[in-house]
Amino acid sequence: MASQTTIPPFTLAGFRAGLAASLVLAPGVALYGLAFGVMASARGLTGPEAVLFSAWLNAGGAQMATLAVWTDPLPWAAIGLTTVAMNARYLLLGAALRPWFGPLPAAQAYPSLFVLGDGNWALALREHAAGRTDAAFLAGSGTALWLSWTAATALGHLGGQVIGDPQRFGIDFMLPAFFATMALAFFRRAGGIAPLIAGIGVAVIVDRLVPGPWYILSGALAGSLAGALRRADPA
Repeated sequence: MASQTTIPPFTLAGFRAGLAASLVLAPGVALYGLAFGVMASARGLTGPEAVLFSAWLNAGGAQMATLAVWTDPLPWAAIGLTTVAMNARYLLLGAALRPWFGPLPAAQAYPSLFVLGDGNWALALREHAAGRTDAAFLAGSGTALWLSWTAATALGHLGGQVIGDPQRFGIDFMLPAFFATMALAFFRRAGGIAPLIAGIGVAVIVDRLVPGPWYILSGALAGSLAGALRRADPA
């Protein structure tokens, strides 16, 4: 006799627990959102456009990468492919949640996944590992961070209007600093250095040979391929 799948609880108490747990992450997300708002203003986005961008996409890394290739006219193909490359990790994050969220009704699961981020994903998995299986925890923590991110984008854009050209105060360093911070993560493991070098090398070559922002996508693909080949190496 087949056993019935147990549907995890999805309660207001779990939602509130997620809100409370995410407070430790909210300040960092807000600072990041402020930076994005300032840079979006410098790229010529209006306030409503920047806020809608953050509210709808809700992906800090992809949004920063998009600003790096934001030119006039917009390179739609490069922007789309860059966004897909930056957000591909969410396929793995979502797959990790499948045993927990799979039995949930779509009306509960998909809105929760809309506010899924790296931070609240880690919090939710820790919660689940501790035996607390209320799935509304992810929705609560994600909603708090989504609100923080979107509101900070609006404030950052307002600040950008006051500041004007971010180069006047050195604020244009935000995009390079963001990518430099991401690159540092590769040095935590010896196996991450080779993909990083491969990505940088290809990006530099493509930047010299091909006009436009294709160097970002090319470098990302080269680094990913190098990482995949290294994992496939029996040595």
